[in-house]
Amino acid sequence: MKTCYLVVWWVSQTPHCALFDNLEAAKAAASVRNALMVTVSGSGVGVDEVVDWYRRDEQGSPLPAEWRDGLGQLRIPWASKANPPPGLRELAASKG
Repeated sequence: MKTCYLVVWWVSQTPHCALFDNLEAAKAAASVRNALMVTVSGSGVGVDEVVDWYRRDEQGSPLPAEWRDGLGQLRIPWASKANPPPGLRELAASKG
């Protein structure tokens, strides 16, 4: 069973998120950004979406957070039609 770390932070009222495999890297990213860190473990577990209930579209639906890499660089927008969201991330690999 593998463990991953979801780090969520805000910049100018816009949520951003990144997924880490390494605990120390996740702690460092969360500490610098004053972020939330969520530990995810198990097999067949996934992060389907991260949405911001503060920011909403014209219909009142929450807007997606911007998906970032570990350095905070834009990676894949959650709601992009050109780049579909990552979907379920397999965590079945053994720890090592």
